[in-house]
Amino acid sequence: MSFLDRLRSLPFIDLVFFFSTSFLVWNLHRYVEPVPKDLFYPSFLLQFAFGFFPQLYQRKWGRVWTSLSAITMVRLPYLSGLPMVGSYQLVGLFLGSIFGIWVRETLLVLLGRNETALPKQSEQIITDWMIRNPTGKSNLQIWYSTYFGFLFFLFCLVILCFLQFQGMGVFTSLGIQEFLYYPNLSSREAMGLSCKILIPIILVVLYFFSEERSMPTPSKDSLSEQIRFGLFLGFGLNILVMCIQSLWSLEFFSLGTHLSVSAGRSTGLFQDSGSASWILPVIGFLWTTKLTHIWRKSKERFSLFLLIFSMIVITLLGLKQGKAFWVIWGVFLSLGFIQLTTDLWIVSARNKILTRIGLYAVLPAFGCLILYGISLVSKEWYLVDLAKRVMLFIKAFPNNPGIAFQHLDLVRYELIKIANLGIKENPWMGSGIGSFPLYLLSPSHLNSNSNIPFVDFPPTFYHWILYELGILGTCIFLYYIGIFLWERGLWKQSILLLIPFLFGVQIQNSDGAFVCFYLLFLGEKGTGFSPSFDKYRKTIWFSPLLLILAIGFSLNYTLFDSQKFLEDGIGSEFRKQKLKDYQIAYSIPPKSPNYEYEFHGRVWEWKMSETATLRNGRIFLETSSKSTLVEITFLNADRNRIKSEVFTDTKNGYNWSGEAPKGASYVQIRSRYKLEFRLPRSQFDGYGRLQF
Repeated sequence: MSFLDRLRSLPFIDLVFFFSTSFLVWNLHRYVEPVPKDLFYPSFLLQFAFGFFPQLYQRKWGRVWTSLSAITMVRLPYLSGLPMVGSYQLVGLFLGSIFGIWVRETLLVLLGRNETALPKQSEQIITDWMIRNPTGKSNLQIWYSTYFGFLFFLFCLVILCFLQFQGMGVFTSLGIQEFLYYPNLSSREAMGLSCKILIPIILVVLYFFSEERSMPTPSKDSLSEQIRFGLFLGFGLNILVMCIQSLWSLEFFSLGTHLSVSAGRSTGLFQDSGSASWILPVIGFLWTTKLTHIWRKSKERFSLFLLIFSMIVITLLGLKQGKAFWVIWGVFLSLGFIQLTTDLWIVSARNKILTRIGLYAVLPAFGCLILYGISLVSKEWYLVDLAKRVMLFIKAFPNNPGIAFQHLDLVRYELIKIANLGIKENPWMGSGIGSFPLYLLSPSHLNSNSNIPFVDFPPTFYHWILYELGILGTCIFLYYIGIFLWERGLWKQSILLLIPFLFGVQIQNSDGAFVCFYLLFLGEKGTGFSPSFDKYRKTIWFSPLLLILAIGFSLNYTLFDSQKFLEDGIGSEFRKQKLKDYQIAYSIPPKSPNYEYEFHGRVWEWKMSETATLRNGRIFLETSSKSTLVEITFLNADRNRIKSEVFTDTKNGYNWSGEAPKGASYVQIRSRYKLEFRLPRSQFDGYGRLQF
């Protein structure tokens, strides 16, 4: 086959989709995390290398290294002595993996891997590389994939973020400007709270989509097993670090874990103790389940010894974990013990089912008795603290349920109370993605007597999703999850929507998002598809129907939810009703001794002061940067153009002097290239309006 024919056989639609989507996520991340290049790129390039080069070398080891790095590299910049700089999103790792996948697939096609004949023995390196990487190709059109609908919904949520935090400026030729969202919080920083959730989800889903899209055949290439192997390697590395932290010092490899060390919790290489408290027992349960299966199949004593040793180590490490660890680990151990013992000692299927039902029924009472005994221990362990809190909860619940829940956890009780109030105010559409931590930073909450010492998400996944997406948004989100579970025949995985999703918003960090979506999308069966789903997919109407529903649900949610942003205003009027003044759109506030606003960008708009009908004056943009054209435009109340003039280039900036035309209400300044300039605070009145 000629090179031109190979070029024609490239999956151009896939390449355009994945590279364009990755490019958009990259730009979104750099916008909400404008970290200086000398701080950002060292950790980014190292993450990128751990994703790109293993994927380029071999499909299997690319998956292993990506999953291993996803739960070990989340605090890389802190561990190297640099600031956090948004590393919790692992943008470099996932972009490197996605880029490596499609560079590998492109090279395989261009080098002729699809052809029958392989290269000559003299080109042994290329031959071995091609044998290791059979070319993947999917016959299903990309927009018919279940991943496409989920990504489209996430894209709609990003659009809603722009409407909520940037106003309508991006759609009215004003570009993306950085407004003042709260007195001490810019719109860029406010949008970053939403992207703390959106970027990890998009990157993880896009990565899994790339892996499945490039697979040769699901039956010959176990994506699930290879990713699980990488998770086990990362799990072992985290266990080692946590052992050192527990036996030697909590300060070991703990930079960037916020309040975890001060609370006396070991974190390993996870994002913080919140991530460790649920990822440790979940992956630990997968590991012990794997060892149990090997032991029952082979009867090797080493497997049994390793199983018992692993359970003891994980339990001991849990002494320095949060309450979520003991709930999840206790439930997993109890259910696993019941399942294993009944399988080993009861032969009759009927007796086995009845015995399990009886044991499940008495399990809560047995757990309470164990907690009562633990509550009598005098050690300062989190398990003992949890047991004492549960005892107080049981005593207080019959008389006062509210006080009882406060005994369990006062901070989480306050967070749930705030979430419940927000759900009641906006039950159907929610308050917007990222709005919960934003509310905790709002002046109204900061001025209240709150028991919440830090900014966080609600303590349960469902409080978060109902608060931010509402009932309709939650139904759409769970609809996509349900389609994934049906497609793969993983109905048993739906229990994971309760554990660990019941404990916090695990998808807010990349390590948690990766583990959550691996458990839901892949599970034990990898990418095998259920017979019922395959039967419908072969019809001519099923795939288009799923596409129509995916796009229709997302667009309707976006359409209805965007109505509440129309009253926020455009340009300088954005959030005027809530801030009580007009947006000045500065990047840096005025400081002593000059008290000047600093502006960055290409387009700005200000409301004009209404002190006189005709206004004469001067505007001087103090700057050292240069642009070939800087133009001032006057608009009337309907935003129709009245007059435009050009600034005069001077030694220290750009100058304009003249008279504002009659009927002018707004002033816009446009620069051909990005400009940084300063204006004195005296240029604006007390309401944020421009005055001459």
